[in-house]
Amino acid sequence: MSDQADFPHLNDAARVLIHASDAQRIHAIRSGTWLGYARAKEIMARMEDLLEYPRITRMPNMLLVAPSFNGKTSILERFLALHPPDLDPEGETTICPVLMVEAPPSPDVSSFYSRTLDALMTPYKPTASVQEKNSQIKLLFKQMGVKMLVVDEIHHLIAGSLNKQRDFRNALKSLGNETKVVIVAAGTEDAYNAFNTDPQMSSRFTPEELPLWRADKQFGALLATLELRSPLKKPSNLKDPAKMLEMHSRSEGTLGDMCDLFKELAVDAIRSQAEEITLDSIRTLRWVPPSKRKQYRRL
Repeated sequence: MSDQADFPHLNDAARVLIHASDAQRIHAIRSGTWLGYARAKEIMARMEDLLEYPRITRMPNMLLVAPSFNGKTSILERFLALHPPDLDPEGETTICPVLMVEAPPSPDVSSFYSRTLDALMTPYKPTASVQEKNSQIKLLFKQMGVKMLVVDEIHHLIAGSLNKQRDFRNALKSLGNETKVVIVAAGTEDAYNAFNTDPQMSSRFTPEELPLWRADKQFGALLATLELRSPLKKPSNLKDPAKMLEMHSRSEGTLGDMCDLFKELAVDAIRSQAEEITLDSIRTLRWVPPSKRKQYRRL
C-alpha cells in the first residue's frame, strides 16, 4: 500500500517524514509552519492594499492589536518575508519596500531612530543627534524605496512619562507625514491607550484586532490543520469535541499557546510511541497554562 493510503490523515509533506527518525520528526514538528487562518489572511490582504496605496497628503495607517502570544508578530513576519529587500549586488541601491522595527522598551525617540537605522543596515554615528538620525532615515527611505514601516510592540509607548509618550507619537506622526510611508503599528491592548490619548493618531490608524480564539469550528479547523502537517503515524482526530474543548481550555484561547501545547503533545506522542494525541494525554501533559505562569514562577 502507498503511504497515501496508509496515512490519509497526513498531507504530502508530513507523509514524506513519516518513516524518518524520531529526532527528525520531532525537529519538523517543533519547526512549525505558517498557519494561514481566515483572520490572518484578512489582515494580510489589508496590509497588501496599504502597501500599494498611492502617496497622498494623509496616508492611511493600521493599528494591529492582539493579546500577547496570539499571532500578531507571526503575521507581520510573514508579510515581511513576502516582501523581502532586493539585495542584488549589481544594483546601485538596495530596494526595501517593507521595513520592520521593534519599538524600544520605553518611548525614546533617539533609540527608535537607532533601531530604524539598524534595520536599514546602515552605519551611523553613535553620537548623532535625534535630528541627524531623522534626516538620515528620511533620505534612506527615499533612496531605498521604503513604502511601509512596521513598528511592533508599540504598547511599549506607555512605559514612559506623558511627555515622552507625546514626543514619540509626534516623531512617528512626523515621519509618516514627511516620507509618505504607510505605518503599521502593532501591540497588545495597551496600544489602544497609547494612541487614543492623541485624537490625530487615533483617527489616522485604523484598528484591526486579533481576538482570543473561541472553541468553535474555526478552532477545530486550526487543530485539524496542525494534525494534517504533523508526522504522527496514527490519526488524533483533534476536531473531536472533547479533545477540542480540552485543547482550548488548556491554551486559554491563545494561538501561540495552543500551538506550543500541540507541539509538546505531538513530541510526547512520538517519544511514548503512542503516535497519536489522546484525550488523556491532553489532560495530563505537564504544561503550565498562560494564566498560571507568573504564579508558577513564584513557587
